[in-house]
This record gives sequence, C-alpha cells and structure tokens, in this order.
Amino acid sequence: MLIDTHCHINFPDYAGELDAMLDRARAMGVGRMVCIGMLPQGGREALALARRFPGFVYASVGCHPYDAVHFTPEVEREFRALLAEPEVVLFGEMGIDTVKSPSPLPDQERAFERQLVIAGDTDKPVCIHSREAFAICERIIRSVHPRGWKGFAHCFSDGPQEALAWKELGFKISFAGQITFKNKSCDPIREAAKVLTPEDVVLETDSPFLAPQPQRGKRNEPGFVRYTAEKLAEIWNLPLPEVMARTGATANAVLKL
Repeated sequence: MLIDTHCHINFPDYAGELDAMLDRARAMGVGRMVCIGMLPQGGREALALARRFPGFVYASVGCHPYDAVHFTPEVEREFRALLAEPEVVLFGEMGIDTVKSPSPLPDQERAFERQLVIAGDTDKPVCIHSREAFAICERIIRSVHPRGWKGFAHCFSDGPQEALAWKELGFKISFAGQITFKNKSCDPIREAAKVLTPEDVVLETDSPFLAPQPQRGKRNEPGFVRYTAEKLAEIWNLPLPEVMARTGATANAVLKL
C-alpha cells in the first residue's frame, strides 16, 4: 500500500472537503497517512482526525523549528500526554532550519534537544525537519542518542552524501514531490534516491505544500503521493506495485503499524 508519512490534513485548506479528499486518496492507493500536528493544538487536531478515521489516519505532534520559541515546560507536558495516545505514532516535526525560521538558532537547538530526550523516554520515532542544517542536527542527535535514533528525514532535499549520513544515523529518507520536479536544482535528490533502496525510503506529500508533477502548482493532497512513488519506480527500474509495497513496509516498520 501507499503510505503518506507526512501530511497536514488538519489545515484549513481542506475545510469542507476532507471526506472527498480522503476518498480520492484511497482511490489512488493510499492505505495510511500520518497527519502532522504543530504544537499541542495541532496535535490535538491530528489526534481527533485519527480517531475519526481509525486505521487510515494516524497522528503526530511536535514543535517545528519555526515554533521553537514557543517550546515551554507546559508544551513538553502536553506533548508527553499526547504521545501516550495509541493513535500518535510519530513525534515531530522537529529539527533545525537555518534558512527561514523566525526562531533564533539557540532556541531551535534547545527545543530539538528536549524533543529528542522525550523521544527516548517514550520510544517514539521522530520526524526531522533539516534545512541546510544536517551537521547541526547530527551533533544534537548524537549528543542525546550517541548511537543514533529512528524516524524520518522529512522532505529530503539534499544529495547522496547526506542521504547516506542520515541512514547511518538510523533514519529513513522521506521523499516528497520535489523528486518529480523538472528543475535541475532537484537533480541531487534524484541522485540520492539512486544510492538507496526501498528499505531505506518512505514517501510523503507534505500536503498542502509541494504538489508533485503533474499536479505542480495546485494544492497538494495525500493521494498525490502516488506520483512520488511513480518517480521512484522509474529511478529504481522497479514495478510501481513493488515500490508501493516495499516503501509501505518500511513506513509500517518504523511506525510499528
């Protein structure tokens, strides 16, 4: 099955048509998806959707690096409570963004480190947002988990060297719509896929953002994860059903589904 490991279907972009959008996802072969909740409020929204669509939608919660200044002891307590819910199968997104985050880097590092501690305490895989920040992420991960940890390198946008480094840290590489973009700037992403196998990879949309070809420019949605799978099938010279099955099994193993 196809699994969209990262979508934001709790966003208002889908207001009034959530059921229809999820029906389209099923028709495209999506069997599961993880709704990423930002901060406790987003986590509660994601959890509500997981309970509304059991076995199809799952939830995550975390403090995005943009929101790092809002990470407080109260937020940490709320995260721990949400992570105890069985529908919450992933922690994040979390990490470091040196390009666009309004939160100062020290605040990002503090929030990321604390979340990695919580992940260890709760034995949760993590979803990591790393934008031009792999070295910082690696340092912080190793400081908390010297042998590395588990989870997804979300919306991977680097090249083969970084992909293999994330793999060495214990993470799966999560490809989104950029791998389908025709821009030459996305060639390194495709080159990264060539050094990986489906056992190293999961799929995502990051919807409503980053709609893949041939839907580029439109609002993204979970069903469009199929186009990313098709591109990987082309790169790996594998049948699409095999790519769907093997990347789906990779996601299920990490998420313990």
